[in-house]
Amino acid sequence: MARPKVILLDQQSAYLPGTKCAVTTTSRSMIAEPKTEPFAQRVKDGKSYRIVPWGDKNNLPAKIMESCYKSPIVTAGMNFNCSSAYGDGIMYGRWKVNENGKKVFVEDRSIKEINAFFLNNDMDNYLLEQVNDITWFYNIFPEILLNRERKIVGLRHKEAAFSRLEEMDPTTGEIKHHFYSAKWGDSPGADNIDITPILSPYDTVEDLRVRMGIKPGKNAKKATPKQFRFIIPINLPTPGRNYYQKPYWYSIIESGWLDYSQRIPEFKNALLENQMVIKYHVELSDDYFDKIFRAEGLTTPEEKQERIKKEYNDLNRFLSTVKNTGKTVISFIRYDAQGKELRRMKINVIDNKITGGEYIEDSEEASNIISYGLGVHPSLIGSSPGKNKNISGSEARELFIIKQSMLRPIRDRMLRPLYIIKAYNQWPDDIDFVIPNTTLKTLDSGTGSEKIIS
Repeated sequence: MARPKVILLDQQSAYLPGTKCAVTTTSRSMIAEPKTEPFAQRVKDGKSYRIVPWGDKNNLPAKIMESCYKSPIVTAGMNFNCSSAYGDGIMYGRWKVNENGKKVFVEDRSIKEINAFFLNNDMDNYLLEQVNDITWFYNIFPEILLNRERKIVGLRHKEAAFSRLEEMDPTTGEIKHHFYSAKWGDSPGADNIDITPILSPYDTVEDLRVRMGIKPGKNAKKATPKQFRFIIPINLPTPGRNYYQKPYWYSIIESGWLDYSQRIPEFKNALLENQMVIKYHVELSDDYFDKIFRAEGLTTPEEKQERIKKEYNDLNRFLSTVKNTGKTVISFIRYDAQGKELRRMKINVIDNKITGGEYIEDSEEASNIISYGLGVHPSLIGSSPGKNKNISGSEARELFIIKQSMLRPIRDRMLRPLYIIKAYNQWPDDIDFVIPNTTLKTLDSGTGSEKIIS
């Protein structure tokens, strides 16, 4: 009798009918420590620099997005976080004390220079870009542009996923250059990497004035400006990180909950289509097939697909052959800096009791834990399936207010470039920038909404 064919659910998971085995590729190892050492790279100016890779393969942002975009729970939660942080957009104006002695913000749209700057730089889109990167990666790389009169006229967003940093100067501890390329992870050539100087994160305005020759430097001489664009490095700091921050929400990946939640719909569909029963679950590391492809010199999509099928068939044959009963499977293991196991393969035995409605409770549990990791109450994005999960409008409103109250650090960090530009361009001293919340009113206090300043 012919052996049942392997069912490929996608390139990261399969079902082996002969052994009733589910095979999945885990994404947990992609953010494992330690990362690779800085590498020498020649860039457009002809010089060679030491660049710090972002992740073991220098493509962690791309891998994070690729994995997370397969989860509707993560994408909904991230979209909610981004929209909440955006608030009502950036406004400028002045803080004043009203007749009741309360400090209030009064918007001002009368300063032509600031109005022109906001219009020319599309500040709404700039803020959206910054919100997305700081929410996803806790790192943002705004770039300022100066004209020949040494005035800041441009503020641009540089994608975090395409950004890399130079190794710190061992003497000063400064990071001096930012590198930009859409080809990280594919060994980009010098022509594909753009380089920009980085301003000091501490005395940023004074550093810029010295570089532009407005005031003398340490040698008491004024410099002749050669660069007219600079990066202002900004992040949400996390413990022990000097270059690229490690967002707290990455815990949903390292814990395995993201992988688990993504497999539920795949195997539930397979249950319906193939009446499959799962007795084993084999977990493969995220680079399992990449290492095979490199070792065997496979480059085309067709070759890789055939090799994936062969590996699954070999695994199916090994687990299902009677002769292999009692034999040993060898699995390579490495450890991260914390001593955590990073297996290339792990075989789990499943105690399967299918009674109908499989994985409903598992799906609910995964949704709730992922939402918890993202800092989003499940009821605000509708991620909790099942009965008796609704909350009242008042509860939802209070949860939303609590959420917005926690966004102050993110908004302050995103507004920092504008305060640097204000000081350097000598805009009015009493001007402030804010990102206001929009708070919902109760039905008994009126309709619509009112703006408050966070």
